[in-house]
Amino acid sequence: MLMNHREDLKNTIANSETVLTPVTNHNLRTKIVKFTRMAVANLLIPDHQADAFISPENPELTVSLGDKVVEFLFGGLVRWDAQYFLHIAEYGYTHENTLAFFPLFPLLVGLIANVLYFPLQYIMNYHSVLLLTSVLLNLVLFVKTSVVLFRLSEEVLRNEVLAYRAALLFCINPASIFFTAPYSECLYALLTFSALLINQTVSTSRATIPFALASLVRSNGLVNIGFVLYRKLLDCNNYYHKLRHATTESGRLSLVLVVVLTFNYTLIPLFLGCFLVIVPFAAFQYWCYVSYCREEGVSPSLPPHLELYVRSNFLHSPDLGEAEWCYSFPPLAYSHVQDKYWEVGLLRYYEVRQVPNFMLALPVVMTVICHAALYMVDNPQICWSCGIPQPLYDKKGNRKNPHPWQDKGINSWRVFVYTAHSLCLCAFCVLCIHVQVTTRLLCSSCPVVYWFAAHLLMDYSKGREGKDNSDVLETRAEPLENMNSFYRVSLFWEFPKSFWGQVILSYFLLYSFIGVVLFSNFLPWT
Repeated sequence: MLMNHREDLKNTIANSETVLTPVTNHNLRTKIVKFTRMAVANLLIPDHQADAFISPENPELTVSLGDKVVEFLFGGLVRWDAQYFLHIAEYGYTHENTLAFFPLFPLLVGLIANVLYFPLQYIMNYHSVLLLTSVLLNLVLFVKTSVVLFRLSEEVLRNEVLAYRAALLFCINPASIFFTAPYSECLYALLTFSALLINQTVSTSRATIPFALASLVRSNGLVNIGFVLYRKLLDCNNYYHKLRHATTESGRLSLVLVVVLTFNYTLIPLFLGCFLVIVPFAAFQYWCYVSYCREEGVSPSLPPHLELYVRSNFLHSPDLGEAEWCYSFPPLAYSHVQDKYWEVGLLRYYEVRQVPNFMLALPVVMTVICHAALYMVDNPQICWSCGIPQPLYDKKGNRKNPHPWQDKGINSWRVFVYTAHSLCLCAFCVLCIHVQVTTRLLCSSCPVVYWFAAHLLMDYSKGREGKDNSDVLETRAEPLENMNSFYRVSLFWEFPKSFWGQVILSYFLLYSFIGVVLFSNFLPWT
C-alpha cells in the first residue's frame, strides 16, 4: 500500500511538471509580445506630458549606442512609479516623497546592477544597466511566480485544470504591465504566493520569512498577518480536539489541562510569527526616522543635479535637518508622505473627477465581490465557522476522514481565508487609497482573483451549474498535441462556452493589451 502511495505521488509530481511546461512557454511568449507592443507604441505614439515625478538626468552621463538600444527597447517601461524605483536604486532615498516606496526591490536591482555593470560599462552607462537589470529581474520573477501560483492553486483547489488555468490567466492578468515594468509587484507576488504555499503545506514558522520579506516590498504585506493568524487558529483547533480525545492510563485529560497545553502550543508561535512579519516594516520606518530626523548638515549633501531639483521643487532632503513628521506620534514617514504627497485617506478620493478611475477599477472589484458573495451563499457553514473545520473522531478517539465540507474546487473550505483576505484588501482599496491602484494591488496579492476567473472559464455543461464536481469537469489540463507546442494553448485557442467565461477572458485580454499602450506613453492606467 505504501508503494502504491509513492507511485501515485510520483505520478502527480510528473504530471505537474508536464503541465508547467506550457505555462512557462506561455509566460515567455506573452512577455515577448508585451515588449514588442510596448516598443512599437512608444515609437508611434507621442508621450503624454503627465504631472508626475521624473528623475533628473545627470548632465555628466555619457550616452552610447548601447544606451540608445536599451532606451528604444525598454524606455517605455520607465513611467510613473518606475521612475521612483530606478531613482532609489541609483541614488537612494534622496528626498522625502521617495519614502513611500519600500527598499527591497530597488535594493535588489542595485545589487545586481553593480555586478552587471562591471562587464557592461564599456557599452552602456549605469542608468541603462539599472533599467536592463530591473526588466530581466522581473522577467525571471514573473516566470517563477506563475509556477508558484500553479502549485499553490493545486494545493488549495485540489484540481489540476483549475490550477493550470489560473496560472495561464496570471500571465495575462489585467495589471501585467506592472509585472513587466520596474515595479515591485512581481517581487511582492512571488514572496506572497511562496509564503502562502509554505503556510499551506509546511508550517507558519517557515512561511514567516517570505511574509516578512514581502512587508519589506510593499506596505500591504502587513495584511498577510491574517494568514498567520488563521493557520495558528487552525492548528489550535486541531491540537485542542486531538488532546480532548486523547486517552491516558487514567482516562481522558482534564479540560483545563487541554486548554493550557493548546494555548502554550499555539500562542507563542503566533506572537513570534506576527512579530517577524511586522519587524521589516518597523525597521524601515526606524531607518527613515534616523535618516530624516537629524540636525541640519549632518547627512551628506546630494549630487549637484539632484540638489538643484530638490531645492527648485521645495522638497525635503536629509541634509536639511528634521522633517515635520519627526514630532508626530508615532513618527511614521510612510503615513505622512502618503497623506502629504498622494492625499491618501478615508474617502479622500471620492470626487466627481475621479469617476473614470473608479470605472477603471470596477471589473476587479466586482470579480472579488461576486466571488465572495457566491462563496458565502454556497458555503454558509464554512463562513460561520471562519473556515476552520471541526475534526471528527470515533468512540475510540481515532480521527475520521474526510470531514463533510467541500474539499475541491472554488468552494473548497481552504479557499475561505483567501476570500476573506481579498475582500478586506478590496474594501481598503475602494475606501482609502487611489482607487485605480486596486487592480494591480489585488492582482499581486490575491490568488483568488485567478481562481474565480479560472472557475468561470470551466465547462459545467455536463454537470449541475455552480457546483464543483470534479468528475464532470475537464480531466486534462491541456490536450496532448499542445504540450510540446510553444504557442498553442487551448484556453486561448478555444473561446469559452459560458457567457461569464467570455466576459472574464475578454476583460483580462483587453486590460493586458490596453495597459501596455497607455502605460508606455505616460497615460493614466491602473
